[in-house]
Amino acid sequence: MGSKRQIFSESDFGRSTRRRLPICFCLDVSGSMSGNPIQELNEGLQSFFSSIRDNEETRSAADICVVTFGGKVEIVLPFGKLAKNQSIPLVQATTSLTPIGEGILTSLELLSERKDGYKHLGIKYYQPWLVVITDGAPQGEESMENMERAIAAANELESSGRLVIFNIGVGHSVDYKLLKRLSAKRADPISIQSTQFSKLFEFLGSSSSSIISGGMRDDALYDFSAKQQGKSMALDDFFKYLEDHS
Repeated sequence: MGSKRQIFSESDFGRSTRRRLPICFCLDVSGSMSGNPIQELNEGLQSFFSSIRDNEETRSAADICVVTFGGKVEIVLPFGKLAKNQSIPLVQATTSLTPIGEGILTSLELLSERKDGYKHLGIKYYQPWLVVITDGAPQGEESMENMERAIAAANELESSGRLVIFNIGVGHSVDYKLLKRLSAKRADPISIQSTQFSKLFEFLGSSSSSIISGGMRDDALYDFSAKQQGKSMALDDFFKYLEDHS
């Protein structure tokens, strides 16, 4: 897999000295996401960005990137300072396969490079978030090999406290057994329906604000036990725990 390195300058990081929270969304836009799912995903993303932009504290601290995978991997929104009136491009579903492993590996590269930029400029940062959302399983050339590489890399970073992972499955066609392996700390993947994207992104927005303001620890995003839904954690149970422990 070729590198997708981002070339950055100091201006990409803005002038704020606030501690940063880098978040990379790694999103499935393969053919099965066409129609209502991709529409719901876009609406959730737009709502998330609105909540970040409208809060001065989070706007200066949250550092966001959007990567999509569907046939090929694309950096839809590179890391960079977030302007108050900035909009984000809509993500488009394709008719192609699902190179989830390559998408995750690209996301990890971008997060690593962003951290290097912080260190170079003397900017403090919270541990990065990797938010993976998929409605299927790896497909395509070398898809399983790349997925195994992605799992190994993510597990190493997460277990050493250098990454927070949200492994999120949409619907009933997800390989939850494989998705579970992406996080060594989360007991089970988070399971949602596409109609819950708005609620999911609302939670991610409020949680990022809580991390930035110092009201929530990273461990609170992992350490919970609740009613199981198949081999995944029901979203409503996940929210209830966080509300009770934040």
